[in-house]
Amino acid sequence: MDALRHGNFRLATLLSVICLGLAVAGCSGDDGDDGAPGAAGAPGEDGVACWDLNENGVGDFVLDFAPFTEDLNDDGLFNSFDCNAAAGGGPQTIPVESCTVCHNTGSIADAVASHALPPIESVSNVTFAVNGADLEVNFDLAADGAPATGYDTARRAYFNNGGTRTDLRDFATLTDNGDGNYTITVAGAGPEAANNNRWLFQVVAGDDRATRAYFYADYPASPFPPEVSPVAVDAEACEACHGPEGIQVHGGGFAASDGAEPCLVCHGSDESDDPDVTPALFRVVHGYHSSIESWRDPVEPVEPHVTYPTYMNNCSVCHETDEQLAEVNAMPVIAVACFSCHGSTETMFAPDDPLYTGLHEGLTGGCETCHAGQIPTAPQTVAAMHNGSLTERSGVIWDGEDLSVTEGAKIAWTITDVADDGTDLTITWQASYDDVGVNPCNATAGEGTPVFFADEDADGESLGNLSILRNYAQGQDFILGTDPDAAGQPGSSPDVDNSNTTCSGNVATTVVPVEETDAMYGRVAIQGKPRLPSPDPDDTDGLMQVRAKTPTFDWVVGEGGKAPSRRLVVDTTQCLNCHVGSLYQHGGNRVDNVDMCLLCHNTAANDQYVRVDNFGGVDASEAYDGRSGQAFGMREMLHAVHSAGETGAPIVIYRGRGIYAWAGSVDDLQNWPTESDCVYGSQNTPGSTVFGSDPATATSNTCQPHNFHTPTYPRGIYDCAACHAVNEDGTFAFAVMPDPTKAMASTVETGRPRFGEQVNDVLEGITTSSCMTCHRSVNAHAYQNGWVPQPFEEGRQTIIDAN
Repeated sequence: MDALRHGNFRLATLLSVICLGLAVAGCSGDDGDDGAPGAAGAPGEDGVACWDLNENGVGDFVLDFAPFTEDLNDDGLFNSFDCNAAAGGGPQTIPVESCTVCHNTGSIADAVASHALPPIESVSNVTFAVNGADLEVNFDLAADGAPATGYDTARRAYFNNGGTRTDLRDFATLTDNGDGNYTITVAGAGPEAANNNRWLFQVVAGDDRATRAYFYADYPASPFPPEVSPVAVDAEACEACHGPEGIQVHGGGFAASDGAEPCLVCHGSDESDDPDVTPALFRVVHGYHSSIESWRDPVEPVEPHVTYPTYMNNCSVCHETDEQLAEVNAMPVIAVACFSCHGSTETMFAPDDPLYTGLHEGLTGGCETCHAGQIPTAPQTVAAMHNGSLTERSGVIWDGEDLSVTEGAKIAWTITDVADDGTDLTITWQASYDDVGVNPCNATAGEGTPVFFADEDADGESLGNLSILRNYAQGQDFILGTDPDAAGQPGSSPDVDNSNTTCSGNVATTVVPVEETDAMYGRVAIQGKPRLPSPDPDDTDGLMQVRAKTPTFDWVVGEGGKAPSRRLVVDTTQCLNCHVGSLYQHGGNRVDNVDMCLLCHNTAANDQYVRVDNFGGVDASEAYDGRSGQAFGMREMLHAVHSAGETGAPIVIYRGRGIYAWAGSVDDLQNWPTESDCVYGSQNTPGSTVFGSDPATATSNTCQPHNFHTPTYPRGIYDCAACHAVNEDGTFAFAVMPDPTKAMASTVETGRPRFGEQVNDVLEGITTSSCMTCHRSVNAHAYQNGWVPQPFEEGRQTIIDAN
C-alpha cells in the first residue's frame, strides 16, 4: 500500500457502472461480515450504463466533470442523472456510497492501514571500537520499537573534528548481525579514535526511501564547545511541524528526537564566504524557513520556497524554553545574523521609510558600527530590534515571543449555558486569567484583568470587537445558515456590548433575538478578542489584542441547554503545532478553535455566490479553476490546500477581500493575471481585475489582491494524525469512513440563486469529498462506487434516508 499511502496510486481496472447498482458496487474482497448468506433474490432487470469506460477501463471524465457538459442545463448547472428513465423506467439514482466494502478496517484496501506512517527508526547502544586500521561502530536499530531487519547499506558516513567535515562514505560497509544489531566498518578510520569527533551515518534497506535512518554519535567526546552546539533549539520544536518522521532532507530519515545536533556534522563550520564551506546551521535554518534560500529536492529537481506557517519574528516557535529564548534575545545585531532571515536591508523596511532611504539602503554589512553601543538609541540586540513589531495577525512581538499567543493562552473563555425561549437567546459566559476568575464587564485593562467589551470611547461606543455567530445542524454538521444569499453561512451576528450584556459574580449574560430555523440543534460562538496592556510604550492606546480561544456551545433549539456532542474529527491543538499565532482569523475576531471555524467552513459552504454576486457573474469558463464554485468546508479546503504542492491540483477560493489560489504552479490555473492593473482598498494594495467580472453588476470591488502559493507541507500528506484527533494509543478518534447520516455531503455547486437554498445544491458524497480532496486524480473510482455529483429531490435528506 505504499503507493496508495503517497496519494499517487493507479487503478488498473474500474468497475463498470449502472445507476441501479451504485449502492452496492465495490471491490472484491471480504467486507468483514461473517454472517450466513441469505436466500438468493429474484434476478433484477438489466441496468443502463450512465457513462462509458474508456479503453483502460477508466471513466471518461476527470475533475470538474468536463465530459459531462452535455448534461448541464442552460445555467451551467448539473441536471439530475436519470439513467433508468432513459431505459423507460423511473428515476433510480440511489445516493449510497459503497466505499466501506473495500476501504473499511480489515478490508482489502483498508484506508487506515494505507495512511499509516512508514516505520519510525531509532538507534540505541552505539559503541565504537578500533580493529587494526579500521573503526567499527556497533548499534541496535529498531523500527516502531521492534528490531529492524533487512538494512543492507551504509549510505553515508561523515565525521567532524569541530571545524571541518570529512566524507568517508566510500570506506563504510554495513554488516547485519541479526535481531536488529548492526556494525558499520569504516576502513582506515581507526586513527580517528584518538580525536574527539562527531560521527554521522545513514543506513538504508534497498531502494525504499521510507527505510532510511540517520544517526549520530560523539566519540570519544563531542568536538563542539557548548556555545557551538545548538542548545537554543529543541527537538520538540522541530517535531511539532515536521512530525515523528523527522526532517526529510538529504535523503531523509533524521530522527526528530535528535533535534539539530546531527546537522552540526555538516553545518557546524563558522560563517564563511567560501562557497566550498557548508554554511552554519542558523543560516541554513533561518534562510529556508524565511524563504530567502531555496531548497533542492534530490528526487524532484525543483527549487521551491518554504511556505513557513507562522512568523519568523516570533523566535519562540523554535526556541521554546526560557533559556533558549534568552540566548537568542541576547544575540548582537550583526549582518550575518540579520541577513540570515531578512536577506538584505531592502526587506527590513518599507521602501519610503527614512531609516531605509537615509541610513540602511544598500548596506551589506557593518551593522555593529552603529548597533554595538556607538549610537545609544540604536537597538543593541535581536530582542530590541524586534520588540514592538507586529505579525500579520496583530500579534505583538516582545522579547522574542508573540504576546498575543502567550497571554491569550492564559485566558480560559467559556460559554456555560444557552437558554432559548423561542424569542430570545440568553447566553451565559465567563472567563479566567491564570485560573483566576475575571469580570467580563471589566472596563479597564490591567495586569491579569483583560477587557472584553465594556470599555467605551468618548461617544459611549464599545471599543471591543465581540459579536455572536450562529449556525444550525443537519445531521451533526452545522450547515443550515440563515444567510439567504450565501451557501451555508451564518446570517445575523449581533454585537456583544453594554446594551445586551450584563455581569454578576464574574458571569456575563448576553441576550440576542433568536433566528428562524427548523433545525433541532444550534451552535453559538462569541467571536472577538479580549485585550490586555501592551508592553510597548509606543502603542497609541496601550492595549493589545490577545488570542484567547473563541468559545462555542451547542444548544437545543427552542428549549435551550446542552445539545448532544458532535463527533470528534479534528484537534485544534494539532493545527496550532504549526500555525503558532497564525491560524487564520478573518479580520481578527475568530481565534484558534476548529469548532468555531465549522460555523462557516462547513459542507454546504461554496464560493459560487461570491463569483456570481460579488463579481458580477464569473462562470466556469472564466474562473481561474474552471469551476462554477469551490467548496470551502474545512474538509474540502484544508485537504486540498495542504496537498496542493505535492499533487499540483489547484484550489481557488474567491472572497470579497482577495482571491486565494494554491497549486503546483500558476500554470495549473486558467486566466490568472500576470501583473497588477489596479489598486485595492484604502491602503492602495496592488491588485488585478477579477477575470470575467462585470463592474456594472458586481456588488464588490472587482479589483482584488490575487494571492498564489505552492504549499511546502512539512510532513507526509498521508499523516492524518497531523491534524485529526487520535486516541492515546495512536488510533484515529474519528470514523475514517464517515457516516452519511451524521456527516453531510458536500456542495460542489450551489444550485440556482438565491444561493442559500440548499435543497437544489449539486451534492458530492461525504466519503468521496473526504478522500478525493487529497487523491485528486481518482474521482472516477469514487463516482462509480457512489454517484456523480447531482441534486436530489430533498437535498441531503434524501441521502440520510437512503442510508
